[in-house]
Amino acid sequence: MTGERRQAPPLPFGNMRFRVEIEGLPGSGAVEVILPEARIAARRRKGGAVLYGPLIVRRGLTVARDWYEWWDEARRGRRPPKRSVRVMLPDGAGADAAGWLIKDALPVAYRLSPLNALGNEPVIETLEMSVGGFQAVDSGRASGDRTNARRRASK
Repeated sequence: MTGERRQAPPLPFGNMRFRVEIEGLPGSGAVEVILPEARIAARRRKGGAVLYGPLIVRRGLTVARDWYEWWDEARRGRRPPKRSVRVMLPDGAGADAAGWLIKDALPVAYRLSPLNALGNEPVIETLEMSVGGFQAVDSGRASGDRTNARRRASK
């Protein structure tokens, strides 16, 4: 034995602490996120086309109407702005440690949970979005941003 100590592998992140930020909208207060599936659809010479599933975000219904209004713009045929959505996971100290940047998100569905006079559950608002791009984010920075920063610095 050489006396070297092996470092324990990092523990996986839990799924109950996260933050969702939708560009141009106030804080979301999301209680559930279903991240989009990303699949390589067809091979080309320089990579494959990627197909993205929907991003689904849920929160307790409040007086805030931002999600509904964004969806309503799309429903009425207006051109709602495409927005970036950032989903971040904190480390043990609460700093952003990992996450995802979803680009060009547009609302495609809006729904509310059932109302039940015999229950006592919160009403849940659900916003489903189409996705134009999906990128892993590390410590609050898009992984591509670091590469671009290095290129700029070397010029």
